[in-house]
Amino acid sequence: MKDFQASRVSAGLALAAVLLVAAGCATAPKVYVDTADEPPSCRSFGWLETPERPASIAEQRVRAEVMRALAAKGYEVDSESPDCLVSGLIFTGSRPGSPASVGVGAGRWGGSFGTSVGVSVPVGGRARTVGNLAIDVIDVAKNAEVWRGTLEGAFRTPEPTSDEVGGAVSKVLEGFPAYRAN
Repeated sequence: MKDFQASRVSAGLALAAVLLVAAGCATAPKVYVDTADEPPSCRSFGWLETPERPASIAEQRVRAEVMRALAAKGYEVDSESPDCLVSGLIFTGSRPGSPASVGVGAGRWGGSFGTSVGVSVPVGGRARTVGNLAIDVIDVAKNAEVWRGTLEGAFRTPEPTSDEVGGAVSKVLEGFPAYRAN
């Protein structure tokens, strides 16, 4: 009898684990990449300046992380005459209210032991504001955008920390090719 009860508990906990993983995956940030027909042919990068307004602290963090990540991929940083310009932007968006939640219970009543799993889905609720990240690459010679990476739901707030920015930039630039000398 104890073996049967133990197997029921194990089955219930396994089901709960699967549901928790599924719920966690449903709310993960997603990366979208769009490239021009021809891949970027950049050797050096500079930052696309926007002199009409000062950069926020978060934008300064994005700039530093993007340039660091591109240098790590083998590209040169050249602020005077780069082959390509890069810009990064944090913008806010809305997501529906809090995602579904899963509850797991186990207990003993009388001579029996049981488990339960409950799932709640919010009806209505307020939208959450999240910070998204977009990184654009512009070919200077073509005067055209040649690559764009976007991470939706990158940040919980529009003003992320340095660590949050570093992780988001790394995730977006995973899809950007490393430099290959011809």
